[in-house]
Amino acid sequence: MINKLKKIFPSLINSQQNKFEHSIDDYSWFVTPENEIIGIKKSELNNKDQALLQLILTPYRGVHPPVTRHEKAWFQLIFEQDVTAFNNKPLNYRFILFTLSEPLSDPTDFRAAIDGLYSSRPAIIWIDQESGIIIEEEPLNEEDMISYEQMIEVFTTDFYLDVHFYIGPYLSNLAQAHAYFQWMQQSFAKINTFSIKSVMNYVSAVPYLLPTMKEINDIHFLIHVILKETANDEELLRTIQTFLECNSNASLAAKELYMHRNSLQYRIDKFIEKTNIDVKQFEGALSVYLILLLKRHLESASQHSNPN
Repeated sequence: MINKLKKIFPSLINSQQNKFEHSIDDYSWFVTPENEIIGIKKSELNNKDQALLQLILTPYRGVHPPVTRHEKAWFQLIFEQDVTAFNNKPLNYRFILFTLSEPLSDPTDFRAAIDGLYSSRPAIIWIDQESGIIIEEEPLNEEDMISYEQMIEVFTTDFYLDVHFYIGPYLSNLAQAHAYFQWMQQSFAKINTFSIKSVMNYVSAVPYLLPTMKEINDIHFLIHVILKETANDEELLRTIQTFLECNSNASLAAKELYMHRNSLQYRIDKFIEKTNIDVKQFEGALSVYLILLLKRHLESASQHSNPN
């Protein structure tokens, strides 16, 4: 497709070729079905051309291009899977998707409002005029924890905008960033058909996502981000499942497992520490229990399909 478009619009470049050396404002930007960002000089496009391109491509509005070098590196990683763009690779990162009730004509004040809520400036990548990603690097300590509900109040008061946030899990592998971003976008779209909450995270999203998930890769990704390094600790997972099936009654679960109550409590605390999900609270308990049942179902199905 790109080669054919290049013949019609000789000024066409992709962001990999561009490396942000051209003036971004001189181009109209689009996303191809292969998630490649391309730009065509505005001077080469008339209204008919713009309308036609928007039928076959997704406009990447180009209205709020990456500002800092670090944001450019994230842009290249997310859209082009270019891991080499980073000088200093973060050890951990997570995506916070946001959507706005209407476009911003000038993102400067919006960016300043977000910057003011963090101790160090986060990268912000715009998807289009009404949505984008805030990228948090390294888990925040207790003093720097962000209240997204308060953030929404700021935007409602100062910008007269309704904002929705979808908070993803922390990952460490940068090579997963492209797939992670796609998963976040797809799952956020599914959640919005069920929930009207202004702030949703990947844990509270589990009950909304499970009825809609069809791709096995998406299911495995969700299991992985919920259970994290406990996924292969069968003894620990059996303990947690029993605890939840005993209505989170530690005494009853300990008796069921022939275990001292303190030993059970240690395992519960260990699970909470490793997953950062509090299974003593309803939301965390529900999501973890559903994921455990799903994991058991997949394992059982695999065993039946491969009896040897």
